[in-house]
Amino acid sequence: MAMRKRPLLSLAGGVVGVVGLGFGLAYACGAPPFDGERGEIKDAAVCKTLGGSAGAADALRKVLPGESSYSFDDQVMHRRIDDTDRTYETSCFVNGGGKMLLVATAEMVGYDKAEEWVGDVVANASAPSEVTSFQAGDKAVASERIAAIYVPCRDEGPREHLSVVVELKRRGGAADAEVRDGLSSLARGAALFAHRQAKCDAPAKVAG
Repeated sequence: MAMRKRPLLSLAGGVVGVVGLGFGLAYACGAPPFDGERGEIKDAAVCKTLGGSAGAADALRKVLPGESSYSFDDQVMHRRIDDTDRTYETSCFVNGGGKMLLVATAEMVGYDKAEEWVGDVVANASAPSEVTSFQAGDKAVASERIAAIYVPCRDEGPREHLSVVVELKRRGGAADAEVRDGLSSLARGAALFAHRQAKCDAPAKVAG
């Protein structure tokens, strides 16, 4: 039986989930939109774990709310060293105006079925009925709050995958379809970066 490991966002859900709920309620209840000068999101400042491309900055501008400034906290907790290493974990936290806006994580996991993985990663962000599939990895789902990709990593031995999850804690004013596309783009960039850094030998099945 394959190893099963709860995704990082599930483990962190007790803290950031409550915070995200408060933000969501404020947005839903008509909290006034940001009306000051929006801070710049520079390509060089964006978390490298999101892929480090101009596309990541563009996607963030699309999905994030307006804030006077943005900060990025990139963390590599466990970097896979060789084929015997079964651990890889990274995270990216995006903050603005003293609030957490977005969290992106990547970690090596193992599930018997991709559907079990979907249930775990979606649980803290969206109802199962809100997510739809898109083409990436062995399984990929997205909503207006989350985009996640189950990326093949090990081709030999235990078939571990990388669980790449981008969760939007506070959204801007873009239309639902734009937000979903933006999150999916961020997840793809993060998936390709993680696949390279984790020294995966199985095809990622993620378009660049």
